[in-house]
Amino acid sequence: MTPESSVAAALDTMPEQRQAIADGVATTETYEAVAGRVAVFEALGKGCTDLAEIDAEDFGLMQQHVFTCALCKPADPKRLRERVEYIAPGLVAVPEDEERRWLAWLNSPVRTVSDVVTRPVRALTDLITKNSPVLTDPQVWKVAAAVVGFVVFLVAMPSSERVEPPTRNEAQSVTDPTETPPGNTPPPLAGPSVSVAPPTTGTNATGTNASGTNATGVNATGGPNEPVTGGTSTGDGKIGAWAYATTSFGQYDQPVGQEVEMDRRWQWGTWRRNGVERYVTLVRQGEGAYLVRVPEVNGGTVHAELSIGWGYYQPFSCQTEGTRADGRDLLVDVACFNPNGTRKNLPFTVVFVSDGPAVRYRGGANGVVRTGPGQYEVTTLGGNGFAMVSPVGQYPARCRSTVEAARIKVACDTDSDWNLTYTSNAIHHDLSAPAAQLETGSNRSWSSNGETPTVTRTAVGRYDVQYKSIGNPKVWPGEAVLVSASGPEPRYCRIWAWNGYSYPPGVLVQVYCYDQAGAAADSTFALAYLRSP
Repeated sequence: MTPESSVAAALDTMPEQRQAIADGVATTETYEAVAGRVAVFEALGKGCTDLAEIDAEDFGLMQQHVFTCALCKPADPKRLRERVEYIAPGLVAVPEDEERRWLAWLNSPVRTVSDVVTRPVRALTDLITKNSPVLTDPQVWKVAAAVVGFVVFLVAMPSSERVEPPTRNEAQSVTDPTETPPGNTPPPLAGPSVSVAPPTTGTNATGTNASGTNATGVNATGGPNEPVTGGTSTGDGKIGAWAYATTSFGQYDQPVGQEVEMDRRWQWGTWRRNGVERYVTLVRQGEGAYLVRVPEVNGGTVHAELSIGWGYYQPFSCQTEGTRADGRDLLVDVACFNPNGTRKNLPFTVVFVSDGPAVRYRGGANGVVRTGPGQYEVTTLGGNGFAMVSPVGQYPARCRSTVEAARIKVACDTDSDWNLTYTSNAIHHDLSAPAAQLETGSNRSWSSNGETPTVTRTAVGRYDVQYKSIGNPKVWPGEAVLVSASGPEPRYCRIWAWNGYSYPPGVLVQVYCYDQAGAAADSTFALAYLRSP
């Protein structure tokens, strides 16, 4: 885990401490508590068998073990607490308030300059803020930060080089940690960067549009001969409807039967363009069972999957169980599972799109041939585009896709229903909104701003996908990310974490992939990124 992701993982399980840090009332005890939890998350990756046998939700017992185990305990607990003090405010406070962003920046490590600069700067800011309260005024610090930035610019200028933008929108090759990385390999989290100018025409990675053939399939409620029809959005006839929503920490553990509004910071829908102030809600119906209400849309195609899965190292999963209309809204049943197939409360993301080629396979669909158990071919789609596939049903399944010139292969670990969307650009086909697509197997990418991501293999089956400028510079509303395995190998890939709030507009997406036995395994994968306009 990166330092940021381990701290964020701990904060997601400690709402009281998170709120205290966000409100600026955190004490030494607050940070010590968070540091203890961080030590647990970091120890989970060290391979201690005794720690693995402890109940994953018994943090007290795990923490007690970590600090008494030679393998698990942190090398320097004091330095760990200091790291938490520096990083945590940026994770919980920076997104909310521009004024606090400056102070949070000054209270966090400066990763673009060596410690020779950062440590004296940190010591100086600590000394001044403790002895001169007036200088804690963010307006004063803005001026000071500008001066510091100018000095850093002067220091760095002699060694700076101009980096030419890519001539074609092709994903960079995956970097293996056992190989010598390129000299300009970015850090795990991107700092602010200059946006690449968007392309003047909407072309895909190879400069030509993917096949524009519309697929026909089976509607969720219809028969096998019915065409796939797009959804609608109330009063929105110009651009197809789309929406996304992600659970925030703790929401997926709500009491059964209680309807709650999914975090407004992590959702958006096209009905907002019409001034309709409604939000996606969820009701937990049982263990690992949710009913999600997406307002002002119907029809269309839905993907649901595990979202930020910090702390869950095994192949946990979420998927759509089914959809149905309810007046002006769409109801989506979401099911989440343990690796052994039993239900479990887990964080998840739901994405709805109405436009573009799509197949909703329900035991059969026009243009789809079942070639074997869990094996399917979509003969009406193919080319240079990007596919995203997700299983559908009450029983867990894991599906992947392979895009070929004249077809798309879908492979699941068992016979299953599934949803597939296909595009040569954004997953929702709305070019007025920032979005990105990536397929590592074909080494291709597309983004609305022309940016090419960096993909780094950090360990077996673990990858960092880095965008420097696709994120929301205002941070909120946050984005949504979908991932699925791709290629011929039987693999399952999921989101481990994504971060678009620490260093906007940079975005880091961390992907974990597994083999059929649940062990970490290298894999190619497809990724879709979308956010509000």
